[in-house]
Amino acid sequence: MLPEVNLTKAADQCVMCGLCLPHCPTYQVSQHEAESPRGRISLVKAYAEGQLGASVSLQAHLQSCTGCMKCQQICPANVPYQTIIDEGRHLYREKLTTKSRLIQKLSLSVLTHQWGHRTLKISHLVANRLPIKNRFVDLLRFIDKPKSFALTEDAKQSITILPGCTGTLFDQQTLASIVKLFSKLNINVVIPDKVMCCGALAQHSGYPQQARKQVTAIHHFLNKQGTHEFLSFASGCGRHLDEHVANSQFKHEDIITWLTGSTHTNTLEFQSLAQRVLVHKPCTLNNDKHNNVLELLRRIPSIELFEFDDEHICCGAGGMQLISPQDSNHKLMNTKIDTIRRVQPDIIVSTNIGCSLSMQLGIQDADLDINVVHPVTLLAQQLKA
Repeated sequence: MLPEVNLTKAADQCVMCGLCLPHCPTYQVSQHEAESPRGRISLVKAYAEGQLGASVSLQAHLQSCTGCMKCQQICPANVPYQTIIDEGRHLYREKLTTKSRLIQKLSLSVLTHQWGHRTLKISHLVANRLPIKNRFVDLLRFIDKPKSFALTEDAKQSITILPGCTGTLFDQQTLASIVKLFSKLNINVVIPDKVMCCGALAQHSGYPQQARKQVTAIHHFLNKQGTHEFLSFASGCGRHLDEHVANSQFKHEDIITWLTGSTHTNTLEFQSLAQRVLVHKPCTLNNDKHNNVLELLRRIPSIELFEFDDEHICCGAGGMQLISPQDSNHKLMNTKIDTIRRVQPDIIVSTNIGCSLSMQLGIQDADLDINVVHPVTLLAQQLKA
């Protein structure tokens, strides 16, 4: 787990130099100081010290941060911005009314627990029959049907895959694609039989205790399985797991890194795909891992690869912004839609389920007909029999 940091001390590390401003996506589209890292740090500190009260405006500025962490990466003073924004959200949640806290906790629990997934799957069936258009109902329509996965007979090895809470709910297609690829490599895939969240949603929504419990549950599951190595395929989960299993007995790796580094994958052959594929780089994916995505996709003959030409600016969907985006988050997605209209791809790939869902909603609103899939899904689709 990440070490606890004194909030006031952490906030005082920021010297307000402004070097982070050109790198902050929400500031770039709003030009509003409160939508910048240093602005949010000032707000959190003032709120923590009792100089600022709770308000709709404060909540909006704290929530709109997408957690891209570009500010933290370039900060010369090494300000722990992620800790500050997470703690700021936590303090804000603690001072809400009991009713408001229960509603927010319920919203988070629905996404991360078994009973919540059952409820959402039932709601999905109802949503498909309702002539209603709002963001939550639209998201319900993207829930995947559960798929059954057969064991690979006489497999030489087994690998544990943690699909995460959103992967289990919205991305069964990617999970099936991983099973297909690994079956070709004679590797058996072990998947938890219950919902296991990495804790990222809770951590970045202001519920650190819940996040710690979820990471602990993963540790218990891995211990019970007797495995110390496991893979994830959603880059948001991957970044959080990298941070929170460090220095433990467990080794985590994302599926893209594993496929790129494994000698087994050199035996895979792919059919030609004469299509334009637009590759999205989530903020949770570093440059090395993004290059790995491109390397894997180039193994597909005849493929035409394109990238977003907006310096990989955030799509605006980080964390819970997928469900309740602010104005800045909407503007960020609009920049992605502009690129999509210009490139006119046949397919879009992204390793982040939140980004994928947000883009699918944006594409739907723009009246476009383009699929957004995980790169592993495209590889499995083109796999030679």
